[in-house]
Order: sequence, then C-alpha cells, then structure tokens
Amino acid sequence: MIVVAAAASVLVFSPPVPRLQAETSTPSPSAHDYGPVPAGVPLIYGAEPANELWLTAYDWSGNARGTLKLPGPLTHELVPDSHCFVLPDQQSFDEVLYVDVPGQPLNRRVGVIEHEPNLVQFGVDAVECNFKRNLAIAVRTAVGTTSDAWAVRLSDASILGHWSYDRTLSVVPSTDGSLLAENGANGGVTRIRSIPDGAVLARLPAIDAVNAFSDDNRLAVIGPVVSVAQIRVLDWRTGNEVWHNGNAGWTMRVAVNPGTGDLAIAVGTEEQYHGLTQDATYPLVIVHPDGSVAEIPGRRVWILPPYADGYYPYKGGPP
Repeated sequence: MIVVAAAASVLVFSPPVPRLQAETSTPSPSAHDYGPVPAGVPLIYGAEPANELWLTAYDWSGNARGTLKLPGPLTHELVPDSHCFVLPDQQSFDEVLYVDVPGQPLNRRVGVIEHEPNLVQFGVDAVECNFKRNLAIAVRTAVGTTSDAWAVRLSDASILGHWSYDRTLSVVPSTDGSLLAENGANGGVTRIRSIPDGAVLARLPAIDAVNAFSDDNRLAVIGPVVSVAQIRVLDWRTGNEVWHNGNAGWTMRVAVNPGTGDLAIAVGTEEQYHGLTQDATYPLVIVHPDGSVAEIPGRRVWILPPYADGYYPYKGGPP
C-alpha cells in the first residue's frame, strides 16, 4: 500500500480504483504543479492523463489548491483507517464480519452474519460501516442482483434487521447508514427504507435509481443502474429537482462534502458504459444544495474522498 501521510494524514488506501499507469513522476508540459496541498481543507483529487502520478487537489468550489506527487503508480483509492468487511469462512461456509480500527488487532473477527450454502453463487459484502452508530449494512449478491440486506450491530454482529428481495438491482446506503435505497425493488419501484427499523419512507418510480445520498440525507443522486440516462439530483422527500446533466450518462463515482450537503459526481459516457473505450477519465461536476454547480474543466481519473466512516459505494473491502 502507498500511504500519503505527508499530504493527507487521515487517509490510507483500499481497493478498488482504476490503475494509474504512469511510470515516472516527471511531468509533461501540460501537467501543472499547484504547489503543496493545504492541510485541513476538504479536497477532491484528480489525476491528469499528462502525468498520472501528479494528483491535482481541488476544493469544493472547483479551484485547484495543490499538487500531490506520488512516488509510484496508484492502485488503490483513499479511505479512512477504520472500516469493516465481510469474508467467507471456507471451512464453515459462514459469512463473517471483521473490523479494522487503528490501535486494535488487525482484521478483528466480530461474528457471523449468515451461513452461506453456496460460496460460488452467493457473496456477502459490507456496504456501510458506521462506527459512531455502531452499525454495519451488509448485502448478499446472487447471480448479479441483490437478494438480501442486513442491518448489523458492528460491535458484536447481532442482526438488527433483515430484508429479502426478488430481482432488486442494487442497494445504496446513506452516509450515516440511517437510510437504504432499494433500487428496482422486486423488479419495480425504488424504496427508501429507514435503518435499522426498516420503515419504508418513500417509493420512487422504477426509473429513479438512487446512486448516492448527500451527507445530510436530504438529496439523492438519481441515475441509471443498467443503462445510460439523465443524471439528476433530487430532494427525495419532496421530489424537487436541484440539478440535472444535459446529456445521457451514468454515475461513475460520487463523493460527499461532510457538513455541507455538497455532492461531487463523476459522469461517465455511453461509450465508456458499454466498454467501447478504455478511457478511465471523466468530467466532474460539484452540485451544491442550492442548485449552484462548479464544473471542473477537462477529464481526469478521480480519487474521490470517501464518507467520513467508509467509502462509497463499496465500503466493505478488505485491506
């Protein structure tokens, strides 16, 4: 692992992110050096194709604030130290919850979430790890669709809630784990559920898949799951639209700015979605709660900051 403690002491690396292929830190004429990365400023990192070892740090107004110079190719994305993950026990066929917390033993086993009868066809992942709320959300994927979700007490793996699905495309947690969007639930509407009590708070049309929530839980990024379409930012309780992109696309990555309601969305193209190009660079738009936006010119490989307690949308990757 590469650790950029000098520039971002609270961040470490954990998979997955597209591999940056640069072999040297010598910049091309089109790469820019914006100086040292400021401390204590919420930032978004983007690598330019001109030199993928130099990461430009942008603030949430879209301004370049510094350059982070990596010593070698980056193969992981930035995530905080504390996280949880689920790994199968190959002997017992149990799906086991683990946590990693600084100052505690590495890969500490918490407990069993579910006994898995077939580890080949099924798999369980942690998609939310919230240590402040003592809560994890785990999901089971079967043949490419989500079949189950669990609300789990992070300290002892006690099951607080369990929901089974039929043909649900995906589930997406809010930043604090208090909401869970069930996209295309039972092949139909998208439900937004309160966690851990399980109450259904809203039902959205089937075409409105939730890709992410703002950190204050007011806004939802609405976009396609299995296609390209218009991406929108909505107040999901009222249905009021805050922003939409002008062309069809898909949500590649999302970041939130804690305490502000801001969302940063990397938008993929139709050609990228269908695998017709190897281009891993994307434009980025920053959407503020009042509907104002900041678009960062050009396309980059984005290493977006995660939620305060994990990373979006797959928070449960092992170290």
